[in-house]
Amino acid sequence: MPHVLVIAETHGPNVILDKFQLRPNQTVSEPNNVDVKFLNVTDDSRCPSDVTCIWQGKSTITVNVIKSGQNVGDYNLTSGLGDKNATVQISDGYFLQLTKIEPYPKSGTKIPLSDYVATFELSKYGILSPLKQFKSGTLAQQVECNTGFELIIKATDNSPACVLSSSAPVLISRGWAIAASTG
Repeated sequence: MPHVLVIAETHGPNVILDKFQLRPNQTVSEPNNVDVKFLNVTDDSRCPSDVTCIWQGKSTITVNVIKSGQNVGDYNLTSGLGDKNATVQISDGYFLQLTKIEPYPKSGTKIPLSDYVATFELSKYGILSPLKQFKSGTLAQQVECNTGFELIIKATDNSPACVLSSSAPVLISRGWAIAASTG
């Protein structure tokens, strides 16, 4: 099963616990007993900054994660292919996202492993906004809402919305929305 796409935010139920940088072979101990070690750069096919390319390229790094003293494994995080490939679920609703890899390559120059610096965000899972769930591939009728909210579908564009349970019948009766059939 693919990893869940979570874009951490500082508001709502998704909370960024920390932002940090690591060089290869460095380990950081994060909140909630999470240790992250930057192991290696396994691919760096990004387009050099002084060249015009038809594709931006990508970079892949390997990290090791230890949660509460237990090794939960090595993970490949790839930037340049969208957040889904740069984010991994560690365990218990925790997510690690590669947000940046530096330096950016220049043509004719190989970057030594020791020069790389990766920037990460560690976040705790919560329910994403309806629009973010929808844009990440969840069907409008399958979007999850927080407790006390009801899923409706906007009549104008068939996008999902989570509204107070008391507001849903009013919006539906006014033609602003249609009821979401979840069956």
